[in-house]
Amino acid sequence: MTVTLTADPEQASRDLAEHGLALLAGALSPHETREVRQRLEAAIAVSEADGVPTRGYAFDSDDLNERVFHLFNLDPVFIDLIQRPLGVRFVEQTLGRAFLISNFSANITAPGSRPMPLHADQGYVLPPWPDQPLACNVAWLLDDFTEDNGGTRYVPGSHRLGRGPAAGETVSTVAIEAPAGSMLVMDGRLWHQTGANRSRDCRRAALFGYFVKRWLRPQINWNAALWPETIARLSPAFLDRLGYFHGNVEAQIPNGRRAVVPTVRDLGRDGDTAFALGYGAAREA
Repeated sequence: MTVTLTADPEQASRDLAEHGLALLAGALSPHETREVRQRLEAAIAVSEADGVPTRGYAFDSDDLNERVFHLFNLDPVFIDLIQRPLGVRFVEQTLGRAFLISNFSANITAPGSRPMPLHADQGYVLPPWPDQPLACNVAWLLDDFTEDNGGTRYVPGSHRLGRGPAAGETVSTVAIEAPAGSMLVMDGRLWHQTGANRSRDCRRAALFGYFVKRWLRPQINWNAALWPETIARLSPAFLDRLGYFHGNVEAQIPNGRRAVVPTVRDLGRDGDTAFALGYGAAREA
């Protein structure tokens, strides 16, 4: 069964739990969608000027598809978006409250760009996969998603297979079609891909927030990638959600006075009291 667009967050939550996919209309207003889209275009130039290319990555099939990384450096609007409660509720539903922001990037298909290889976002995990996902993707659609312009394609029911697609495996996929301003949420086990852009003149943009269980290493090393001026304007709570204070035990074990990176406790904030081994902070015999 394929998932259809809904304006009801509760229905979207049910779709995510059952189908590993949710499509929620109206996550951004038309005005917000236009503004973020414009600011993304400006961010492309800033990224290129900083030496972070927006084309030619190994996980794309050509040099037409554009990727914009390190969005938190490029415009404060992206810092706001990733923290919106509407998106966070789906992350917490999927992963619980102990999660990290592993990556936040833009994907812009261009006319003629080919599909991305079929994959699952937690494909680095060896099978058999656990019954609960280890990752979650929350995307903000800045343009209409259609079958022609490279809207994401997915394999219904694939989040229940306990593995990712094998190299060269051929399966049928379904195109996701939804208007700009919608939110797309995917269970980390769902097989999907960027579709081929067969349009004549349509560039299709979306922002993808990738979240993981807190004990997983993020895709982006935020300690290395964030600019000093970016770090200065981020709250300790947000830096904690990036894993900036580093490790699974930062709430229990201090880094020490000579360490470069402080812990959440050094900044006067209580961190997650769940211990890395999986049980709480209470002392056990």
